[in-house]
Amino acid sequence: MVGGDIHVVHTPRSQKAGPARLSLKDLSLPAEGQFSVALKSISLDVKGGEVVAIAGVAGNGQSELFDAISGERTLADAGMLSIDGRPQGTVGVNARRRAGAAFVPEERLGHGAVPAFRLSENVVLTRHSSDASLVKSGLLQKSGAGDVSERVIKTYDVRMGKVDPEARALSGGNLQKFVVGRELDREPGILVVNQPTWGVDAGASATIRQAIIDLSRQGSAVLVISQDLDEIFEIADRIAVISRGELSDAHPAGELSLQQIGLLMAGAHEKKEGVRHAAVA
Repeated sequence: MVGGDIHVVHTPRSQKAGPARLSLKDLSLPAEGQFSVALKSISLDVKGGEVVAIAGVAGNGQSELFDAISGERTLADAGMLSIDGRPQGTVGVNARRRAGAAFVPEERLGHGAVPAFRLSENVVLTRHSSDASLVKSGLLQKSGAGDVSERVIKTYDVRMGKVDPEARALSGGNLQKFVVGRELDREPGILVVNQPTWGVDAGASATIRQAIIDLSRQGSAVLVISQDLDEIFEIADRIAVISRGELSDAHPAGELSLQQIGLLMAGAHEKKEGVRHAAVA
């Protein structure tokens, strides 16, 4: 089980961060519909060994940014997104997974997991293209999927009423531990997770946060999108803020106050009429 005392998150001092593993360069994406937010020239490097968190009020482009990074929406220019130095902006989610990235969406039931599928079947959904133990000679290996599922359940203390239940049979916290654990089990070089502990209890939250920190300290680059400022300050090495589809510079977490983040959430970093507002002091 991860983390020992599940209500305490231990944040070991980060070693000097390595090279950038996830790079966004002038990433722009038009709004997809009336209620979507356009992304505007977003640039960010996430280095191996660190957790970067993106804060913001809901509806300011977080979902659109996750879709752009995960490959659910591809980009006009391959160079807008690079994984370990390789341009990946024009390829889809499976190709990005094969490049070493893993993704956890905000909606766990229906997006992160198919409600009527068993947990072992849900393993296949995100790992069939990147895990050789699940597909051999074009054939699905059910035993491999079962092994992964059992390992995730044991490692992340997923509580169930029966063996290999359908995803909809789990509580929200236990399903979230499974969905996050399924991706962490791959030991990805890059992890992007949207609202990692939304709607889960304190014990599950601590387990998930500790696992995210531990992955980063093993050399992976972790990007967390969250509306929970307590969570952000607990796990992040650097913090950026998204507002109306624009991303601020990322600052060391220890150098930002709640007041400064509030100003950024209000748009202090946004470009208006070609001029960027003064930096938040």
